[in-house]
Amino acid sequence: MKKIILAFALTVVLALTGCDNTTAVTESTTATPVVTVMTSSGYAPYEMVDNDGDLIGFDIELMEAIAAEAGVTIEWIDVDFSGIIASLQAGQYEVAIAGISPTPARAEVVDFSNVYYNTESGLINYLIYSDDASYTTLDDLDGLVIGAQLGTVQAEMLQGIADEYGFTVELRGSNSLIVEEMKIGTIDALLVESLAATEIVNANTDLTSSVFEYSADSFYGNAIAFAKDSEYVDLFNQALATLQENGTVAALIDKWFTTAETTTTASE
Repeated sequence: MKKIILAFALTVVLALTGCDNTTAVTESTTATPVVTVMTSSGYAPYEMVDNDGDLIGFDIELMEAIAAEAGVTIEWIDVDFSGIIASLQAGQYEVAIAGISPTPARAEVVDFSNVYYNTESGLINYLIYSDDASYTTLDDLDGLVIGAQLGTVQAEMLQGIADEYGFTVELRGSNSLIVEEMKIGTIDALLVESLAATEIVNANTDLTSSVFEYSADSFYGNAIAFAKDSEYVDLFNQALATLQENGTVAALIDKWFTTAETTTTASE
């Protein structure tokens, strides 16, 4: 009896499949695309890992919102910041968000979205150092070892003026590694942008910060990076525009940055 029932069921399934073959093909070809997105955690408040091992932060929530608006699914991969542009250039991955500044040099090898965040006052860099030290001018850095994260505009800036002001540049894969070396005395100071500086100083009460008086010629803001000629550039730009118009981006900026910016202003 069971064999008869199973045979009947199989006949019904085959009949239905034959009758609705076009629908089945249509559904399989319209499945939600899955996009692997690179980020680089440890850069608060943009991207961090919480106690449960989950990615959190402004960039993470923004990209999830863009993906939902664009109708794609995000698959995250956490990598070293210094390798992001090279991975996009090589076609290993297609999208990245990690507080990336769309500099002209980077734009030669990857594509960028429209800028999604730009501080009102432009790019303000802060020098972080032990609270028992005092560096008020660039000349005070003579003979010191200054750290920056690999691949950042801060690293590029320091390397461009190191000889002029007599300091040595040490680059590491993350700011947290540099902070640890500062504590043991192998690196004297760290250069980061203002929001990251606030997070680091708040988490390390033995450190202080001051405005780094040398500035780049212009501020580029933050943008999503793509492999050259990526099909997702226009799609993500359209989604970003919608989120900017409906207030989603402003709400995320208020959630993740307002407290940090207020603290930074108060400590100047």
